[in-house]
Amino acid sequence: MKYASVVIDSTLGGYASKTAPDGSKVSAGFDYIVPDGMDCKVGMRVLVPFGKSTTEGFVLELKDNTSVAAERLKAINKLCDSFSVIKPEFLDILDSICYKFKLRPIDVLRLFVPSVVRGRKTDRRRKRGSPRGLGNIENKKVTLTERQQFVVEEILKDAEAGSTFVLHGVTGSGKTEIYMRIIENAINADKSAVMLVPEIGLTPQVLAVFRARFGDTVAILHSGLSQGERYDEWLRLHSGAAKIAIGARSAIFAPVENVGVIIIDEEHDSSYFSESNPRFHTHEIALLRAKFNRCPLILGSATPSVETFYKTLNNEYKLLTLDRRVNNLKMPAIEVADMVAELRAGNSGLFSRSLIDRLKETIELKNQAMIFLNRRGFSSFVTCKNCGWTAKCENCDVSLVYHKEDNLLKCHYCSFRATPVIHCPVCGSNYLKNGATGTQKVVDELEKLFPGIPIFRMDADNTKTKDSLVNILNSFAETRPAILVGTQIIAKGHHFPHVSLVGIIEADNSLHFADYRAAERTFGLITQVAGRAGRDASFGHVILQTFIPSHYVYRLAANYEYNKFFEKELNTRAVTKYPPFTTILRVLVTGAVDETIKAYIGEVMKELRTRDKDFVYLGAMKSPLGRIQNKFRYQILMRFETSHTAKMIDFVDSTVKSKAAPRDTYVFLEINPQNLS
Repeated sequence: MKYASVVIDSTLGGYASKTAPDGSKVSAGFDYIVPDGMDCKVGMRVLVPFGKSTTEGFVLELKDNTSVAAERLKAINKLCDSFSVIKPEFLDILDSICYKFKLRPIDVLRLFVPSVVRGRKTDRRRKRGSPRGLGNIENKKVTLTERQQFVVEEILKDAEAGSTFVLHGVTGSGKTEIYMRIIENAINADKSAVMLVPEIGLTPQVLAVFRARFGDTVAILHSGLSQGERYDEWLRLHSGAAKIAIGARSAIFAPVENVGVIIIDEEHDSSYFSESNPRFHTHEIALLRAKFNRCPLILGSATPSVETFYKTLNNEYKLLTLDRRVNNLKMPAIEVADMVAELRAGNSGLFSRSLIDRLKETIELKNQAMIFLNRRGFSSFVTCKNCGWTAKCENCDVSLVYHKEDNLLKCHYCSFRATPVIHCPVCGSNYLKNGATGTQKVVDELEKLFPGIPIFRMDADNTKTKDSLVNILNSFAETRPAILVGTQIIAKGHHFPHVSLVGIIEADNSLHFADYRAAERTFGLITQVAGRAGRDASFGHVILQTFIPSHYVYRLAANYEYNKFFEKELNTRAVTKYPPFTTILRVLVTGAVDETIKAYIGEVMKELRTRDKDFVYLGAMKSPLGRIQNKFRYQILMRFETSHTAKMIDFVDSTVKSKAAPRDTYVFLEINPQNLS
């Protein structure tokens, strides 16, 4: 008789224990009898009796023996499919992911098998129409520059060693062509490839370029597709009909086998961290897949994250650089516009005089302009428009956030609190500001200044419907002169040859965000959005509007001095004891009853404080967003030396699990969270 270990696709608990690679325990499945004649395989979806109902599950193991008493055993009802939906590779790395991120197997299995597949029969029906490809892209294979050729050869030299490469290339340096050459090599060797981009806003353009080169062997995976499209694209990859998976974060779980390369473009982007359950970091999953397949992992960016670039210093990752644009095109000149000086000169509008003049010139030349509204960090920081002063934490060197319900300025990284100010403590001005401007207001002002000129808006609000994003990008690409106004969605990756001007509105918003990465993210945003200008023979220009023009971030960004910025930022992190020198761990607790959560937090903290000396910082507090959907939110924040990461995470995890959480209370562990809200 055969038995199957099945993990139930249910939120119910009660899993037995299973040994992880390091000897620790993670939850596993229930044993079921495999009926005679049933062609059951590991990785299949099955329907099984569970309690008083029938539910879906995944077969993790087939075996000849079981320790479960015969009278308690039940048989599998039926197979959901004629094939295994979970690839062998995913089953191999399952325990590693569970252990790394402290997740239950079912949480990880749901990542392997998307919701569009779960709960339905995966019959291979006639394929629906493909997701919409952006405009018509000519399939032309360019001649690589000497530097591009060197980079390709360096990667291919280590193609089967499972090495990780950091491709640090300025915007417009030809990183995409390098990606395609490496992918082409993999396809020619009868392997597959995974290519990730940070925003679904980038996928139409990337898809068009890759489809022009590789045809229908390319499939796309992201949340912007219809249910039917997502289903068909997943099946094409699973069956091997498509070999190249392109998409946002979830595409790291693309069901392709024999992977020849994994690429994470714009690797610095925070969207590669999942901030909802199950919480994971895409880079870590990519490292596991690259190790399993013994294939290169390429992390590409014009502004690599501090943590990633730090790993090139000790040769953990291999650094490859592209410091020039293709065809020796010049980087666009970045002009810093002092908005304090504009205010004193009587200009209280959204646009500096310099930006207005440059927009007029762009329109006269029948070119295109992009206006980037920096909405990152829209939380209520407090800043002085007269001198640029910002309320900051005394302990953490991050901006304080105004919390209206308590009438307090709070730090999101420690327990520091301050009373809101009425006058600027530096210059005495009462011209204090919080919040940010909306894209519609920017469009309205532009329409007054330039009546009759086509102005397109692209942000989260007007790109929700199917094909809306592609329609806006296509329309803008075909219109001259024209102005495109947008938020982060336009900041990176897009290639519009006729954009000669980029304006950056409210650049300070991200700099004042309550986050130790604020300077890093601001530098990256400026560099990325500036790179949209001057991507053909015409010289590009960027106007960066700020109330603190002397800030080092703007000085270094204006000269594209990433290495100097990295050195300064690394020194700041070392002094303030933030990653990569420490690891941040957050225990987030949510539930319906405020007092029971606080009591639970108190019990956990009591145990954690027995090892006070092992923490750089340890504190409990209400979450910055204290209640969502009538659920109260509290958090325990801690930092510890990077060398202690594994043992400290294990200690915190075991402590949390040893304290019985109240009913209807949920506890999540987040490692180096990107957003503490």
